[in-house]
Amino acid sequence: MASSSSSSSSPAQEKHDVFLSFRGEDTRFGFTSNLHHALRGKNIQTYMDDQKLESGHEISPQLMEAIQESKICIIVLSEKFASSTWCLNELVHILECKGNENVIPIFYGIDPSIVRKQSESYAKAFAEHEQRFKDKPEEVKQWRVALTKLANMCGYDSKNFRDEHELVKKIVEDILLKLPKYQLTNYGDLIGIEEPLKEIESLLSIGKRDVRIIGIWGMGGIGKTTLASFVFQRFSSSHFDAYCFLKDIPEEADNTNQLRNELLSELLEDKNLLRMDTPVVGSRFIQDRLSHKKVLIVLDNLNGRSSKLKDLLEGYELGIGSRIIVTSRDKQLLLVEENCQIYQLKGLCDRDALQLFRFHAFGSNSLATGHEALLESVAHYAKGNPLALKVLGSSLKYKSVKEWKSALDKLKTDPDPEIKKVLRISYDGLGDKSIQGIFLDIACFFNNQVPREEVESILNHTDAIIGISTLIDKSLITESKEGLGVHDLLRQMARAIVCDESTDCGNRSRLCSNKDSCHVLERDTGTSAIEGILLDLSQLRKDVKVTCTAFSKMFKLRLLKLHLDNGFPPYKWSRYPNGECNFRLSLPDGVKPFVSDGLKYFQWDTYPLKYLPYFNPENVVQLIMRRSQLERLCNEDQRQPLELVMLEKIDLSYSEHLMQIPNLSRAINLQVLNLQGCSSLVQLPSFFQNLGKLQFLHLQDCYNLKDGLENLPISARELYLDRTAIKSLPESIWKLKYLEQLSLSGCRNLRKFPEISGRMEFLVEINLNGTEIEELPKSIDNLTHLETLYLWSLERFGGCNKICLPNSLCKLLHLQGLYLRGCSSIEELPPLPHDLRQLDVGKCERLKSLPELPSSLEYLWAEECSLLEELPPLPHGLHALDIGKCERLKSLPELPSSLEYLCAEECSSLEELPPLPHGLITLNIGKCKRLKSLPELPSSSITEASFRVFHKDQNGVIMNKKKLGIHPLNNGFEEPNVDGDSTSK
Repeated sequence: MASSSSSSSSPAQEKHDVFLSFRGEDTRFGFTSNLHHALRGKNIQTYMDDQKLESGHEISPQLMEAIQESKICIIVLSEKFASSTWCLNELVHILECKGNENVIPIFYGIDPSIVRKQSESYAKAFAEHEQRFKDKPEEVKQWRVALTKLANMCGYDSKNFRDEHELVKKIVEDILLKLPKYQLTNYGDLIGIEEPLKEIESLLSIGKRDVRIIGIWGMGGIGKTTLASFVFQRFSSSHFDAYCFLKDIPEEADNTNQLRNELLSELLEDKNLLRMDTPVVGSRFIQDRLSHKKVLIVLDNLNGRSSKLKDLLEGYELGIGSRIIVTSRDKQLLLVEENCQIYQLKGLCDRDALQLFRFHAFGSNSLATGHEALLESVAHYAKGNPLALKVLGSSLKYKSVKEWKSALDKLKTDPDPEIKKVLRISYDGLGDKSIQGIFLDIACFFNNQVPREEVESILNHTDAIIGISTLIDKSLITESKEGLGVHDLLRQMARAIVCDESTDCGNRSRLCSNKDSCHVLERDTGTSAIEGILLDLSQLRKDVKVTCTAFSKMFKLRLLKLHLDNGFPPYKWSRYPNGECNFRLSLPDGVKPFVSDGLKYFQWDTYPLKYLPYFNPENVVQLIMRRSQLERLCNEDQRQPLELVMLEKIDLSYSEHLMQIPNLSRAINLQVLNLQGCSSLVQLPSFFQNLGKLQFLHLQDCYNLKDGLENLPISARELYLDRTAIKSLPESIWKLKYLEQLSLSGCRNLRKFPEISGRMEFLVEINLNGTEIEELPKSIDNLTHLETLYLWSLERFGGCNKICLPNSLCKLLHLQGLYLRGCSSIEELPPLPHDLRQLDVGKCERLKSLPELPSSLEYLWAEECSLLEELPPLPHGLHALDIGKCERLKSLPELPSSLEYLCAEECSSLEELPPLPHGLITLNIGKCKRLKSLPELPSSSITEASFRVFHKDQNGVIMNKKKLGIHPLNNGFEEPNVDGDSTSK
């Protein structure tokens, strides 16, 4: 959230918090006066009529207006209240304006039953009213009804309290709790504060009799102070006996005693008492004063020692109901208190970010004429950070489009100084240079959503685990289930910090821009200062010729990332599917050995040489060389296994000339091997079986690979052999007892699927799409946890046309998806597993019938089953049914109430439909030539635009139900309105 000063119109605010209605003669100088004084003492704006005599019968216009402008009305019912027609008319008007919700009765010295029944003194008063107002019986009746209604409301009975003081105190406390509920949802000048405020109020739970500490945690400029200030202004004076807002100063990290004195002085309202305070052991006298006070403390921007929060109030306990709010960028400072509840404040959503930026750039009433295309670019740059949006908006105010474009171009490389200054506080506060280095590595070389374990392995600092946790706590990086992330502004700040190290890019610790990296590699200006190089090959603006000695002086090089995509692992060729870019990085004179012994990460996509450059591989964690020209990793004369003890991942995907894999037997920690698209590979080497930690093996599109599958490691979890030349699977495949996923899609030569010799308890998915397998073994029931089985026949590859399914298929108790599309030889199916949820038998041209469908089935695709004559009873939980082009199907069984989608298009023999379920959303019955009528359409869907009936006319136009004139009571088809709208399929 962030503040603005919008002058946009808002609902008129109520002037008064409370309106007091009372019988002056009874309570003006006693109870009501005391109540009014107590309410005003808590800054509750209270309206009390100061007329000492209630003259006349009708209430004044001023009082009527005051009632309307009050949030809550309190009615003090006393012994003589009913004798005043003024009070009774006032009561009627209050109930007409406020109803039941905002009215509170107080029965002062009078029993509620007397008011409800109008007995005793109230009976006497009404006897006089009936005599006096004989000609207005309806008005007297209105007074009676109002009193009865009021007496039935929840209120306060004075006889239930020991004394008047206790009654007044209780009323004031309850009013304080009620008032926030009646506040208008207009937060004034703050944008995006609504949801965070609700969360904080929920955590505060003001009114509960405990002491709570709430921590607001987030990165610099994200709005922590704004949120805490709003909460303080909203609740401090009205809900607490004492309150204090303290702002910590980063430059004064050891100012605990000063803050403690300031805090106690504010809460006790007496500086002289500070002389009685001592560190650690608090003053008994001060403790007695504090223990009876309900206080609100806001400590903003807490920093410094980890014990600071604890030291501030050590030796003292606060009164019941007290609340402490602490804002900080450092989570560890908040965790010192065991009962501290932490709320992480995140950036503004896109809509609020754009609104805030527009306000600061154009003001509340100005239009962004000519700047529309640039607005989102700037808002995207700030990534929801309110400080950045405010600073950038103010700096661009009154500037031309040309100036905006220039400023945006500059921001890409040079962050705004004011934003950078605020963000850098957290970085400088780290103190530890090693942890600062970890932050710079992550911000400069890793894109978002990288698994934490992967980063820890690559950086391999002795304190990497603790360092990353510290960075998370300091709000410099984030962690989610997707992985680690860095806010774009912090990433830019990190790169600016690196640039500030030296004006000569060759003397910086990290090269993060294409310009700097190309300069150093082309001109051989690198030095021993360089620890990492980043170069996005897709953004090259010219061919770059790397000198052969470019890396010869980089003794400290740890991270080399010359990449052809915008993502760190996991990797996708989305922008460059063929690995092509306009310009290339070349090595016309080869490359001299790398001199660094500390290389951790080596990535060089489109590497242009036949062999790897020489470097010490002992510490390399990931080796990535996609789309390379490699033929072998090593020279032919190098026969010893490579020392790759630290190696966890190799990615040589689409290195089409790679013919041989070197001996990796010493890569004992290798977990991922990606050889996808290495089309020159023919065989898997024998040392593969020694790779005891290999879990993910990608061999898709190795078109010539046909041998060596018996060498697969027992540790494999995911095995991708799609579109390889293998003819059969070895029985040893079932020794891979940890295998979870086996993919053989498009293996056109694969005809045999081996008997499954043992129980496979981890295998959940098998993909045999487009293979020539003719029969699955009876032992398939050994796949005890199989969830998905694909047997599609693919037009590109053919396959699965002659597949035969064993009866033991029904024993696969965990199978949820069975996909047989295009298996044209299947005439009947075996019994189906009981837990099946999706069944696809589309284009099974010889399929004549379906077995009993399991009750768990939710989706059934059976389109183009041209011999299918009937369907079995449909399960009650079915959501979608597709039987399009089933030409022999004459009728359908009863449709379950859960069905939402039904496609029977071109069912040329279909003569009638069963009753349609009420939840049906889509019905497609195009070209059903024999279908003459529809059953009554579900009335609940008729009023919903989402309900659609499709019918093709002779021109292939899909008409909706309105054009067909289908009505619940008219089952026939009317001629469509030729002038109506139509939609082409």
